[in-house]
Amino acid sequence: MRYTMHKFIIGLSMIGLLAFTACEIDTVVDPNNPSLGGVTSDASPVAMQGLVTGLEARHRGYVENAGELFGVLGREAYAFFGSDPRFIADWLGLEVDDTYPDFFASAGTYVNPYLAVKQANVIIEAANNSSQLSNEDVFGYTGFAKTIKGYQLLWPLMQQYENGIRVDVEEPLNPGPTLSYDDALAAIRDILDEGFTDLDKAGGTFNFTLSSGFAGFDSPDGMKQINRAIAARVALYQEDYPGALTALQGSFMNLSAATAEAMNVGPSHPYGESPDVNNPLFYNIDAPSSTVLCVHPSMLEDALPGDLRVANKFAERVNNPISDQGLVDAGTGQPIIGQYQDARWASNTSSVPMMRNEELILIYAEAQARQGGDAVSAINTIRNTWGVGNYTGATDTESLIDEIVFQRRYSLWLEGHRWVDARRLGRLDEVDNREGGVVFTQISRRVSEISWDEG
Repeated sequence: MRYTMHKFIIGLSMIGLLAFTACEIDTVVDPNNPSLGGVTSDASPVAMQGLVTGLEARHRGYVENAGELFGVLGREAYAFFGSDPRFIADWLGLEVDDTYPDFFASAGTYVNPYLAVKQANVIIEAANNSSQLSNEDVFGYTGFAKTIKGYQLLWPLMQQYENGIRVDVEEPLNPGPTLSYDDALAAIRDILDEGFTDLDKAGGTFNFTLSSGFAGFDSPDGMKQINRAIAARVALYQEDYPGALTALQGSFMNLSAATAEAMNVGPSHPYGESPDVNNPLFYNIDAPSSTVLCVHPSMLEDALPGDLRVANKFAERVNNPISDQGLVDAGTGQPIIGQYQDARWASNTSSVPMMRNEELILIYAEAQARQGGDAVSAINTIRNTWGVGNYTGATDTESLIDEIVFQRRYSLWLEGHRWVDARRLGRLDEVDNREGGVVFTQISRRVSEISWDEG
C-alpha cells in the first residue's frame, strides 16, 4: 500500500521540524518523538520511510509560488488576490521600480525549496549512517534524495538568477559560499550526476515506498529517467545542447507522443483533503470571489486559431469577470479585466506535474535547432497534438527558436518557464507589459542572506 501525503502531515514531528531559511535553523523539540540526531545515527527502514515521505511533502512546496509569482512576472497571468494590493502593485512593478530584499510573497520559490533540500540532506546522512540498510538500499535513498535536491535547487536559482545561490547547505551554521548563476548550474548538475550514479548501484527496487505521484517511476531505473529529465533542463539552461540531448536519451521522453495523455506523462505532486493539503492552484470556475488567478489577455490574443491548449487550460468567467482598481491598460487607461482563469485542474485534489514529456520534447526541439538538427519534427509533434497543424515557417535557427519559444509559452503555461525563458533568451523586452510596470529580471537577495554575509 502506497504512503500518502496526509500520513506524513500527521506524523511530521517524528524527525523534529526544521525551519530552514537560507542559513538559519530552528529545531522544534518534541519529547514524544526522536530527535534529528536519533534518526540520522542509525535509522531503521521505518524511520527512513518517514523521511522519504516527508521529502515528498516538502518537494511540492514550490508549486504555488512558481505558478503564481513566476507566472505574473512573465505576464502569463494576473494574481487577482484581494487579500493584499501588492500582488498587483509589486509583482507587476507598478509601484516599485525594482524588487527589494524579502520581496513580497516570494518565499515559496526560495525558502520552501531549501526546506526540501534540508530534508534531502537528512536522508543522505541517515542512509549513510545506518547499519540496518544494505549497500543497494543506501544508494537507493541517496540517489532519490540527490535527484530531488538537484530539482529543488533550480527554483531559488531561477528566482535569484545573477545573484546566485548557496548550494552547499549541509551545515546550516557553516554554509558554503554563494555561487554565481553559472557555477550554481554546474553544481546542481554535479548533484544530479551523483544521484544518477547512486541510482545505478541501487539494484532493481527501492527499499521504500513512494506516493502515486511517482507511479511508473518508483524504482531505481524509473528514478534515473526523472534524474536525466532534470539534467536535460539544467543542460538547456547551461546552453550545453549536446549534453541536453544526451540526458534526454536516458529520460522518459517519448517523441512519438500524439495525445494530451502522452504529453502529460511524468512524475507529479499529489494533493488530498485534510489533513493533507489541497492543490494550491485550484480555483472554482467562475466563482464569485476576490481571489483568483486569471489568464493574461495576451495569451488569448496571441493564440493560434483552434489551439486546443486554449480550450483545455483557460475557462471564461462568464458571470464573474474580475478587475482591480490598480490594474489598468497604460495605453488606454481602461481597466484590465480578468475574463479567463486557470482551468487545468478538475478538483482541489488534482495532482500537479513536476515535469512532463511535453517539456522534454520542447527541450529536444531547442537543442536540435541550436545544432542544425531536425527540430521541425519535434515541433510538429507538439503542434499536431494540439490541433494547429504542421509548422510551415522558415527553418533558420532564429526562426525555429521563435517557434519553439511560442510553443513553450502555451504548452508550459504557468509551470514556471515563461519568465525564465524570456530572460535566458534575452527577450524580456518582448513580454507584453500593457500595464506599464516593470518586467523584473530577478528577485533581490533575502535579508537573511545579506545579514549572514555582513555578519
